[in-house]
Amino acid sequence: MEYPKISLITPTYNQAEFIEETLLSIEAQNYPNLEHIIVDALSTDETPQIIERFASRLPMRVIREADRGQSDGINKGIRAGTGEITCWLNSDDRFRPNALLTVGRTFAENPGAGVVFGRGAKIARDGREIYTVPFRPFNRRHLKTAYRVVQPAMFFRRDLFLEIGGLDEDLHYAMDWDLLIRLAAKCEVVAIEDTLAEIRYYDDTKTSTGGWKRMREIAEIGRRHNGSWDLNHLSYTIRDRVARLDSRLAEKVTDELLRRVFGQAPVMVQGWPHQFGGRPSA
Repeated sequence: MEYPKISLITPTYNQAEFIEETLLSIEAQNYPNLEHIIVDALSTDETPQIIERFASRLPMRVIREADRGQSDGINKGIRAGTGEITCWLNSDDRFRPNALLTVGRTFAENPGAGVVFGRGAKIARDGREIYTVPFRPFNRRHLKTAYRVVQPAMFFRRDLFLEIGGLDEDLHYAMDWDLLIRLAAKCEVVAIEDTLAEIRYYDDTKTSTGGWKRMREIAEIGRRHNGSWDLNHLSYTIRDRVARLDSRLAEKVTDELLRRVFGQAPVMVQGWPHQFGGRPSA
């Protein structure tokens, strides 16, 4: 079987603590048709030296220049690529063994697929597994209100990514969800049960520190794609108003009300600003 060429993008900035593990996980793939592009936003720690040690061991290109944020760096790397399939693996995440072979085979066997995603595991700062996300078949209805994919386990056709304009560079927390919504509107999405990647959760990640700003961005994406009655937008708007009352009783009542109204629909905007160390918007 002829494996499609994969352009793998690794955005990084001052990730010397983790990037060697990331690169080792890529090296262990032994994928026969791989192009690896590292986009380093001028790291000032040991990241460049660690990358250099792998330069002769991986089919690697390094773009080292300032960027306007992670989405800009990923777009830059994908535009520079030449593969049929592409994805990004952040420099604190890892691939599971044989992940790329599984993905390449799945695309080869499903020529109509524009996106392939598998399961993912959450790992701690020290690499210990915290939780493996259960397999969920792709559900277009649920995608409207929830991103239930582990980002490094999602792969897509590069020409389709470019056709829809790539990542929205104004987004900083949920650009992967916005991307999948736009990709899925134009292609077949294939979900596989294999666990492909590990995403690291620790105090310094954007997901952990995004708090109320992250919730606001999710709400805006929901409103953009689904209108003002989007569940995430409604949840955020109501929570934003109630949070100004600074009443834990009002918050509990709101939680119960929203649970009853939304039922079993997956909704990402949950919680309150004080739980994230944030404040309601001005």
